[in-house]
Formats: sequence, C-alpha cells, structure tokens
Amino acid sequence: MSVNLQLNLKAADTHVPQAADFSRIISQHSQHLLKPHNAIWIKIPRNIWILEGLSHVENASHRGNPKSAPTTCRLNDIVEFERNTVVTFGVFDGIHIGHQTVIDTLLKHARDYKLMSVLISFYPHPLAFLSPERCPPLLTPLSKRVELLQQLGIDKIIMLSFDAQIAAMSPEYFVEHVLLEKCRARHIVVGYACQFGKDRAGNAEKLVELAEVYPFGVTVVPATEIDGAPIHSTRIREALTRGDMQGTAQLLGRYYSLIGNVVPGDGRGRQIGFPTANIDTQAQVCPPNGVYAIRAQLEGQHLDGVLNIGVRPTFDGTTVQIESHFFDFDETIYGKSVEIFLIKKIRPEQKFRNPDALIQQIQRDVNTAKQILTETNRLPESLS
Repeated sequence: MSVNLQLNLKAADTHVPQAADFSRIISQHSQHLLKPHNAIWIKIPRNIWILEGLSHVENASHRGNPKSAPTTCRLNDIVEFERNTVVTFGVFDGIHIGHQTVIDTLLKHARDYKLMSVLISFYPHPLAFLSPERCPPLLTPLSKRVELLQQLGIDKIIMLSFDAQIAAMSPEYFVEHVLLEKCRARHIVVGYACQFGKDRAGNAEKLVELAEVYPFGVTVVPATEIDGAPIHSTRIREALTRGDMQGTAQLLGRYYSLIGNVVPGDGRGRQIGFPTANIDTQAQVCPPNGVYAIRAQLEGQHLDGVLNIGVRPTFDGTTVQIESHFFDFDETIYGKSVEIFLIKKIRPEQKFRNPDALIQQIQRDVNTAKQILTETNRLPESLS
C-alpha cells in the first residue's frame, strides 16, 4: 500500500525554505532528535560526489566512455541547493525494475510540483564498511551504476561515501541535516523496504513519523512484483547464481553485464582456432561456470560472441577465467575496457577427452550462440 503525505506541498508553492526556517523547526523539536556525539555535517569533499546531467559532466576527455564514469564525476561539497527538491536515497545496486519504479515516482513528483529531482546513492555498499564478510558482490560496479542513473533524467545525483560518519548518523540526523538542510527536500520518495540510519533504525514508517514533525511529504512506493514475488537485489543474485540469464534480464529490465579490462591469457584459444579475450572483471556477481551467448560493447563497437566461465578442465586448469570469443573479430585489444552482456546460458562447463573433442564442441557452441542471437533483439542503448 502506498503512503503519500503531501504536508503543505502544493504545485503552486514557490516558497524556498531558508536555513532559519529549518533552525527554528529543529530547535522546536530538538528533544525528539537522537544525534550521535561524533556526527557532523556532511560537507568535506572526500565524502561527496555530485553528478549532474550528462550534458553537465565535466572532464570532457571521458565523455562517451561510461566505463570511466568515476573519473567524470565532480567531487564537491553538498552545497545549499538553489531550489526546493524531491529526494530519494538508497544503494540502488542493479538499478532494477523496482528501483526504476521508485525513480519514475521521483521524477513524476518533480514534474508535478516543479521541484528539482535528487537521488542519493551510497558507495561503497554499507555492508562493505559495516560487515565486509556479509557484503554481497555487486550487481553493478560504480561506473555502471552511474551510467544507468545518468540515463534516467534525474536533475542531480549525489554519490555519498559510506563511512564512519554516515554509519553513526541516527535516522533523524540524516533526515534533518542531509535531506532537509543540505538538499532542501520538500518531498521524499522511498521504496517499501528502505532502511537507513545507525543500525538501520530508519525505515519507511519512520519517515512517515518524521513527516509529521518536519515540513516534507513522503511517498512510499510499494513492491514491484514479477510472478507474484517482489523484485529485489537478492532475488536477482539468486537468478544469476542459477545461470538464469533471461530471468535476470526480466528483473533488471535489461541484460546483465560484466565489465572489465582485457588482459593477456596463455593464447590457448588462438592455438585451437578460437582466439579469446580474457576479461578481468570488477567485483561483481558472476554466473556459474559454463558457456554463454553474449553481446559486447567495445569502444563503440557492437560484437557478438560466446563466453566461457570456468577452469578449463580439459587442460587441467584450476583457476576460474572469463574468456570471450567474438565472431568475425581478430584485433589486439589488451588493456581496453569491454562490457559483456550475457544473453543466455548454452551449457555447463565440462571436461573433454582431448582438444579435438573440445574444438568440435566449441564450434557447436558458436552455432548455437549465433542462432540465439539471431532471435534476440539488439541491446537497448539506454534505460530511458
């Protein structure tokens, strides 16, 4: 069920709250606020990455190369915004269909109430700081998260470093100082399962309670479901670990991709007639060992191919490698960044009695992949 509190927010309301307004409200209700002793305003540069729309991204040498997105960000303080805002916040790992529903709601409120849309995302994942042994691998590395968010038309994206200062903030303090004072939030949009603040004490219900004290409205977006179950990052990771690439794509709203640099291998693929590019991926969820039909983007080129994830048991390998063979392509691409979109799993990894048997199977895999890709639409250029 969606909770939508408007609380004095009208489309025609052009009043821009001043710092004094918030100071007065905060002083009136300070007895209700729980503040950690060591919490301070989030204003030191190393904590904040502010990204504006693609047309405003500086450092033009990186334009057109989203894989270098962290270096295209401007590292700034959170300065006092010039306009009232509608804000959402969260990790947004994967930017899946559920996240997109929250962001669509954010953008609709921004249009309806003539507010600036702001999204706050945390990096690294809070568990990477609080409990590294429990932190799940990412669905999207930072560069991909930034790229996808930039496509959605949000006015301002803030990548907030999750560190000891953020971890120590009570939910009240985060809302008071970050959302209201710094971001001038007049409305906050969150998903039904949002958690924030020290010990994850804040949730959607807490935001609704705070909206009764402070001058902002709240919209809680209900779960987005597919096949009767909510979409969330854990469900997507489970689909990936099963090798269900089509189910994963349905939950994400796009094909899942691995991003990494091409590194030298031992040249064995070329020796058997199928040259491969070895991919050193970032810390992402990796599907199970096996062979996959893929599409790839390499410096503006669109390539089709097959991908092998595994230890190469025919050659008694022991280390998992990610190797891609691109059709009708034989260039040296060491050191280049590539994004591999996994379309469908063809078969699990297996050991062959000799290299000739492996070669014959690879040719069958190539033929199967070409058939799959012929029946698959081209990759969409964006989420928008």
